[in-house]
Amino acid sequence: METFDDEEFGTVQVRPDSRARRLIFRVKEGVMQITCPTGYSLGRVQTIVDENRERLRRLMVRGEVVQQRRQLTVGDRIPCYGGHIELLSGRLPDRILFRYEGTTLQVLCPPGTDLNEPRVRQQLSRGVCRLMYRRAQEVLPRRLAEVARRVGASPREVTIGRGRRKLGHCTRSKSIQLSYCLMFLPEPLIDYVICHELAHLQQMNHGPQFHALCNRYCGGEELALRKQLQAFTFLF
Repeated sequence: METFDDEEFGTVQVRPDSRARRLIFRVKEGVMQITCPTGYSLGRVQTIVDENRERLRRLMVRGEVVQQRRQLTVGDRIPCYGGHIELLSGRLPDRILFRYEGTTLQVLCPPGTDLNEPRVRQQLSRGVCRLMYRRAQEVLPRRLAEVARRVGASPREVTIGRGRRKLGHCTRSKSIQLSYCLMFLPEPLIDYVICHELAHLQQMNHGPQFHALCNRYCGGEELALRKQLQAFTFLF
């Protein structure tokens, strides 16, 4: 990874990737990250930044909004599929504890800890995600089976993955993989991702016939649900 300093955007991180075919811009924790094809010089990347400065300003603003939405404090009660995640003040000064109380995952945080400090946030997220992954293996296949029966689809098998960017995947052998990250979505969006993958059992593309089928599975709400998913902020 290389970096350069921009007068407006601060330190910009540049990550060459042999799979990239164009520049991809992201903002993470207030830092602009650029993925570029191998062979791009820093000078070329800086030139492209200058040419797209207005668009990148909007991207930075959106990144700041998302960062604010992701702030966590003790007392937060965060919905997850089938229950809640509750952030509570614990007693141990240097350890985060996790326990289930019914369908609620209670997270006991050290008193006075800043939950948004990167090291603490990483520890908190790692524990929550580990337990959500286990829970997802139990409940998401059942949810997919319910939706599949409703729409009349028949996947060959269902597995649970750890993908963060790809929430679902359907193979040509009619196997579907769902990401455990669906556990953090509201139920209508979980069902939207499931319907999307079930539609791929018949249409292995994103053409008009695929969207017509997916829209039918979604009760005519495919576009609205897609926009809601694009706007959703994952806290973990």
